[in-house]
Amino acid sequence: MNRIDRLNALLIHLQGKPRVSIEELEVRFEIGRRTAFRDIRSLIDAGVPIGGDAGEGYFIVEGYHLPPVVFDKEEATAILMGAKFIEKSADAHTVATFEKAMYKIKAVLRYADKEHLDNLDDKISVLSGPSSVNNFPDSHLTELQLAIASKKAISMTYFSAYADNTTDREVEPLGMVYYSNRWHLIAFCRLRQDLRDFRTDRISKVRILQDSFEPDSHPNYLDFLHESLIGTDAKEAEIRCSKMVARFINDSRYYHGFVEEERQGDHIWMKFVTPDYQNFARWLLMFGNEVEILGPSELQGLIATLSKELFDHHSAVFMPK
Repeated sequence: MNRIDRLNALLIHLQGKPRVSIEELEVRFEIGRRTAFRDIRSLIDAGVPIGGDAGEGYFIVEGYHLPPVVFDKEEATAILMGAKFIEKSADAHTVATFEKAMYKIKAVLRYADKEHLDNLDDKISVLSGPSSVNNFPDSHLTELQLAIASKKAISMTYFSAYADNTTDREVEPLGMVYYSNRWHLIAFCRLRQDLRDFRTDRISKVRILQDSFEPDSHPNYLDFLHESLIGTDAKEAEIRCSKMVARFINDSRYYHGFVEEERQGDHIWMKFVTPDYQNFARWLLMFGNEVEILGPSELQGLIATLSKELFDHHSAVFMPK
C-alpha cells in the first residue's frame, strides 16, 4: 500500500471509531510507531481535525465528514458475498435493512463495477439447510444488537426445549454467536444467576429495559461458549486414517474437537479433544475400517461394542434362526 492510499485508509479507520490507539494503527497498517505519528501529523497538516494523544488514542473531532467513499471492485464483490450470507442467516428486518444499504453502495460505484456486480449477483448462492430454506425466523436480531451495544438489560419470553415450557426472563446480553445454522444469544440470566446460551429462534418477545449493566463484570461470553461446546471434562482421542478418508473427515472434524494432525507415510494421525466418547465413536463408525483408534482404550472398547451391536442387529436378517 502506497502512502496516499494508507493515509486515506487511516482517515477512514479513524472516522469509523470513537477513539483509536497508536498500537491499533501499527497493527492495522503494519507500520512502525514513528510512521504512524508521521501519518497522523500529515492528516492534521492537511486540515483534518484530529484530537487525542498517544496515551489515550486519537479521534476525529465530531462534525467532520469524509468526502464520499468509493468502493473498488474487490471491496464491492466482498460486500456482495456478505449479502448472500445475510439473506440466509438473518431475520427479515435485517435482510431488508441490508438491501437498502446495498442500493446505497451500488449508487457510488463506477458504471463498470455496477455491471460487474450485476453479472455476479445471480451466479453466487448460499444454500440453507432443509429446515430453514426461505424460512429464517423473526429472531429479534435488531433489538438484541441494540441492547448489546447500549449495554441494556432485556426482558424476553423464551421457550426452553429442554424443560418444554415458556418462561419470561430478564437477562444482560453479552454477545451473539452464529453456530449450528442458528443465532445464539449469550447472556447473564438474572433468574439463574449465571451465563446462559439462548437460541434466538426460541425468543418470541423482546423488550429493552432501562437497566444498564457493565459487561466486564461477567466472564467473557466466548470463553463461556467454548467451555459449553467443548466441555470442562474434555477427553483426548487419537486416530490414524488413510489419506483418502481424511478428506471426508476434514469436512466435519472441527465439530468433534480436532486439535492437530501429522502425516505418517500413507496415513494421517489426528488428535481430538471431545467431551463425549459416545458421540465421537458413533461419528467415527461412519468411516468403517479406514480409521484406526489409537487410544485411549476406553474409546477402543466403545467402538468394538458399538460395532458388534451393529453386526448383531443387521446380520439377524441374513443369519438362519
